[in-house]
Parts: sequence; C-alpha cells; structure tokens
Amino acid sequence: MDLAVVMRQDVLADKLEDGRARGRAVATWNTRRVPTRLTPGWTNRLFVASQGRWRGYFPLSGDAVWNPKDEAVPYALIFDPRRWTPIAAAPCPSFRGWRYLESPPGGAPEVTTQAPDETVENGRTTPRTS
Repeated sequence: MDLAVVMRQDVLADKLEDGRARGRAVATWNTRRVPTRLTPGWTNRLFVASQGRWRGYFPLSGDAVWNPKDEAVPYALIFDPRRWTPIAAAPCPSFRGWRYLESPPGGAPEVTTQAPDETVENGRTTPRTS
C-alpha cells in the first residue's frame, strides 16, 4: 500500500540525514489517524511531497505505534530513512495529513514484495541494521 505525506523541506532533510549519516534504521511520522489498509511487513511505501512536488519515498512498515499520552497525534507511522528512493519531481496536489495513493506518483514503480536484503522475524520483515 502506498501512503503520501507532505513534509517541510527541512523535516525531509532531517529524516534523510538520520538515515544516511546516522544510520538510523527506523524513523517515525506522527499522525492523528491510523491507516487501516497497510499490509504486514515492509511492503508499504511512504511517498513524500515537499514544496508542491513529489520527492521520493521510504519503505513503510505495516505497523503503527500508538502513544496514548499524545492526544494531538497519537499514532506514528514507522519507516526506514536509510532506504530513500528519489522520484521525478512531478507536481503534487495540496493535502493535509496523509492519504492513500491509488497509483504511485512521479513514475515510481508499482509496489513490490519483500526486498532481497530484508530478513523475516516472526512472520514480519524487518530492515537490516548492520
């Protein structure tokens, strides 16, 4: 399943820095509502738009974290900031929060199954951390 969010340019730069320079395997995107159509494992993608254009996507976990202490945005989408894939900077319609995508933007390939470098633990794929 493909989801889309809009990030400010500085926020996207921070997420990319976390993955590239710091090697963080997991980052989060906080939201008010939880997506119900995500598939198990790392088979989903989080597409990012910034400054009115699609920029790329991150692998997105099928799990979301719930924080009952955060009333404003109690859910967190989990993605792998090390595996950013840039796409053509096609124009993006304006939206808030996140939304499902029926087709990938910017010439991105259709969703694939588990990547060859992922491992499976307890029936779920996890990003490599080494």
